[in-house]
Amino acid sequence: MARFIPRQTDWWGTTWKLLFFLAVIVFAIAVIEPRRGVFWAILFIVGGLWVFVSLVSTKTGYRCAHCGHNFQVPTTVNFFTPSHMGKNDDGTFYSYKKLTCPHCHKVSKARLMKLSKSKGAGKLLK
Repeated sequence: MARFIPRQTDWWGTTWKLLFFLAVIVFAIAVIEPRRGVFWAILFIVGGLWVFVSLVSTKTGYRCAHCGHNFQVPTTVNFFTPSHMGKNDDGTFYSYKKLTCPHCHKVSKARLMKLSKSKGAGKLLK
């Protein structure tokens, strides 16, 4: 049976981002939809989702499966590229996207990585 690796999670960061997006949805339904209509409410929610993805994108990056190079992608790529789940040999799961590495220029299963909180803010953790 498959299992998940316990990961250290930034609960406060995740909570405030989700609360922000929930507030966007409530505002769109309660204020924008009655005054402007469904189209503008949906557009406002999609804009809120875009902000949510950009907030998450600042803390994550990817590691190329071919060359091992760590890199970050723009919000547009994170928003429109679907994520996939893979399974390790030990039965644990990992998240990846099929991305083109800026270093080796090959399309690979780039694994999702977390940014370190040290002074070298551009370094990705394994």
